[in-house]
Amino acid sequence: MNPRSPIRFAFALAAVATACAGSNGASPSVVATGFGDAAAADTGVLVPSEGGAEIAVTLRFRSQVGDAPFDCGAVFANVGTTGARLSPLDFRVYVHDVRLVDEQGVEVPVALEQDDTWQYRETALLDFEDKSGTCASGTTETHVVLTGHTRKGSYRGLRFRVGVPFDLNHGDAATAPSPLNLSGLFWSWADGYKFARMDARITSATTNVMSGFLMHLGSTGCSADSRGGIVTCTHPNVGEVSLSGFDPLTQPVIADYGALFGAAALDRNTGGAPGCMSEPGDPECAALLPNFGIDITTGGPHAASQTLFRHE
Repeated sequence: MNPRSPIRFAFALAAVATACAGSNGASPSVVATGFGDAAAADTGVLVPSEGGAEIAVTLRFRSQVGDAPFDCGAVFANVGTTGARLSPLDFRVYVHDVRLVDEQGVEVPVALEQDDTWQYRETALLDFEDKSGTCASGTTETHVVLTGHTRKGSYRGLRFRVGVPFDLNHGDAATAPSPLNLSGLFWSWADGYKFARMDARITSATTNVMSGFLMHLGSTGCSADSRGGIVTCTHPNVGEVSLSGFDPLTQPVIADYGALFGAAALDRNTGGAPGCMSEPGDPECAALLPNFGIDITTGGPHAASQTLFRHE
């Protein structure tokens, strides 16, 4: 299916109107400009200000399973702690809060272009599957490049978060703008998005028994107010990715499907749902959530444990 929202035109007009009012939800023709040196003193993150040169940003991503290219039609051997065979069923990840890191270690935000399809406000969907082979639940279109604008400078690192910001996470996928309108990436029972969907078909290396392994990342332990709106989640499960020692404007970021599953026994289910539905008490989640850059105890960001994304 095409990921464009049926009412994308209305949202595009709304985005332009909001941008003209000074919002950060600018359309491609109304982008945030002037990334000056006015920094948020408590965070070290540069924020847009008047004046200053701006450059276009293109961040390229490449999907792999270890050293092999990710392929929906392939079977990958020796994955996980029990050496299982894996056939991918899906590989989609929401990211937001994209920041470049300059040579002084200061974070500089990237204002994403608003393309009515893959990027909305500060959130984007990375889609590595193409609905071929065993990947039957996604879309034929892929999205492996993030585009936007930022302050001109020399950069040696990249940081971003895995997930959807809280203010966008608990809406209605049926009326949300693209890319937040995909029902396959929304938990209706939890009123929140699947930040990542990385399902797989697993064949045991010892018994040849085939099973499914579902990896759905999202917020859990969420509570609603008297009107039914989600107001808090005990485990947000938003990951932090921090990559350094490379030029993110010229070198690709690798999304390694195999690295995510490396610490898990994929052909066994020792508790909870088959695979991981982001519950902190699920033994499979304990092996997987840290690889997204998440503290398994609190559900908060923990970049030091992140393995899904790397650079060459």
